[in-house]
Amino acid sequence: MPPRYKKTFTWFFLLVLGLFILLILPQMIKVQLFPASVRLVPGQKLHFSLKKPFSIYLTADRPDGIIGTNGRTKIEKGQSGHCSEVMVSPEREGNGYIEIRLLGLPVRRVNFEIVKMPEIIPGGHAIGVLVAPKGVIVSGHLPVRDDEGREFYPAKEAGIRIGDLIIAINGQTVRRLSDLDFLIKNAAEKNPTLVLTVVRGEKTLDLEIKPVKKVDGEHGTINYVLGLYVEDPAAGVGTLTYYNPETRQYGALGHKIMGFGQREVSLVNGKIVAARITGITHGNRGEPGEKIGIFSGHSDIIGDIFANTEIGIFGTLFTNLTNLYYPQPIPVSTISEVKTGPAEMLTVLSGDEIRRFSIEIQKVYHQSNMRDKGMVIKVTDPELLMQTGGIIQGMSGSPIIQNGKLVGAVTHVFVNDPTRGYGVFAEWMLQMEKNLRQQKLRNAS
Repeated sequence: MPPRYKKTFTWFFLLVLGLFILLILPQMIKVQLFPASVRLVPGQKLHFSLKKPFSIYLTADRPDGIIGTNGRTKIEKGQSGHCSEVMVSPEREGNGYIEIRLLGLPVRRVNFEIVKMPEIIPGGHAIGVLVAPKGVIVSGHLPVRDDEGREFYPAKEAGIRIGDLIIAINGQTVRRLSDLDFLIKNAAEKNPTLVLTVVRGEKTLDLEIKPVKKVDGEHGTINYVLGLYVEDPAAGVGTLTYYNPETRQYGALGHKIMGFGQREVSLVNGKIVAARITGITHGNRGEPGEKIGIFSGHSDIIGDIFANTEIGIFGTLFTNLTNLYYPQPIPVSTISEVKTGPAEMLTVLSGDEIRRFSIEIQKVYHQSNMRDKGMVIKVTDPELLMQTGGIIQGMSGSPIIQNGKLVGAVTHVFVNDPTRGYGVFAEWMLQMEKNLRQQKLRNAS
């Protein structure tokens, strides 16, 4: 081929290739957005459509309710073939799939799992989270100097670790931070060696420690220090998401509880308690607001905590949950049922009264594995905006309901726009509860 024709041919080929890519690019993007797996409920409808050179291939052996069309031609169950549109409307539980093809070659498969979703009682109740019903948590070590200037790490040298829960000193119970200094001083004046009872995971240990004596010459006081940073086991106020009456399990918060320095918190002895909201700090751009709540930590315990996960805390309720707005259980929505548009959120702003407020689901991410940020929501209720400025701390776990189904829970606020935030899918929370329940059964067997 002469050079001038070769150059013309090359440009022609590149032009044709470019046009081909431009024509199929929107379809390629659309195919990539198809989920790898979809969970549906019987009667739910989904529609798939593609243009050439893409097609959708259906097998003859597939569940009832998956029908393909090519113009006016239908591909009924029992028939196989390529089509441009598929309507999925399963009639009963089961499994199936469709296959996306490009020029007859498979490029993506969409699996369907048709299930009946659990029914739950929505939450909205204000709860206090206790890492433990008593004691203080070790959050760090620090050096201490005696009156001669010598440096010591008494707690570290005694084997006390970050995350340990100190529950007693010389047999005297430590209930809260305010108990600690008194118990240390009282015990150290009698014996220079103390015995700290700590909970580490599922073990209870007795560790000996020699506190450093410090004399305040100016005030004439004597103190005994351990070289520890400690914090209260109360992790704050949140919101219960749901109660599963069949399993007596609950889900709450929609995200993991993290401790001092973003360390992971052990909740082996954790409890949730009924809380009362006594005040609201209004949220503003760059300054998230918060609920101010009170709880006793003893008489108000309503459940335990057996897991602290990326999509919430889970445990067993000691009492049945009631909700005036939804006295009867409602279905949990599949992710594929969640749509952009109006929804409602249940939460407490004062006392223990659950109220419902209007929100909008602005974006839905059709996730195929468990993650906490599944949707973007916006508060639209004028009263809620006036009282809180939008989403505030303590709303985490507030149930989101759309079309009579629990679709998710509030998790995070956008710092620069408190009217908007993220939500986690309820399907993931129920799946996590199921996984944890099965794990407990395996561990017990």
